[in-house]
Amino acid sequence: MKDISKKIIIGNWKMNLDFKSSISLTKKISQNFSKIKTSHEVVVLPDFLSLSGVSKNLNKKIFYGSQDVSPFSRGAYTGEVSLEALSQIGCKFVLIGHSERRQYFSDDDIISYKMKNVLENSKITPILCVGETWDQKKSNQTLKVINQQIKAALAKIKTLKNKKIIIAYEPVWAIGSGKIVSVEEAVLVHQEIKKIINKMFKDKLPLDLRVIYGGSVNLSNFIEFKNQPDISGFLIGGASLKASDFVKIINKF
Repeated sequence: MKDISKKIIIGNWKMNLDFKSSISLTKKISQNFSKIKTSHEVVVLPDFLSLSGVSKNLNKKIFYGSQDVSPFSRGAYTGEVSLEALSQIGCKFVLIGHSERRQYFSDDDIISYKMKNVLENSKITPILCVGETWDQKKSNQTLKVINQQIKAALAKIKTLKNKKIIIAYEPVWAIGSGKIVSVEEAVLVHQEIKKIINKMFKDKLPLDLRVIYGGSVNLSNFIEFKNQPDISGFLIGGASLKASDFVKIINKF
């Protein structure tokens, strides 16, 4: 498995913006981004409808991706967005298994199909989200839950050889709450995730594996994680909606 030195910062805009607001934020981020130099990869994840417009107004050094993808190929699947369509408009990343998808849309049962679809049928990099609830944390179930979620998500994958994959550790209790795990806890979980992947795939490991942290990451707390070699970046929600804050995090990380 390749040792990744280049870190990645991903902004997940969720469904917080309408089309015009997405384009406005894109332009502000791009203008601010042009003033800095960074060796890190930067990604934004707009809603489906805004993807095309964002791509046309985004700084060319910033990647864009999707917040979700259908487990199916093209066909009679009303309301779904296909992997093929995302590929054609230049998406390089796709978020899979976010806790809000698991909670509100019962995605648990289809995450493995989405992972299989993306890994076997495209060059798009999946960003798999895993994380425990507050009750699970209090009962010391964090590592057990992470283990179960990763194994379930990759159950249909026979090999990760020559593949790129990102796993985002996002404690459910920390998302949007202002709470954040300690650096020590986060590092422990990130190390455990790498051990799980190594044990599952052995000689069929991914070319690139990056494990990143998400959950109320903002301008005032991200610096705590900056020099941790096991943490390869951030999945940022609310702070990515503020152009100046998002770019400052990129610049200082």
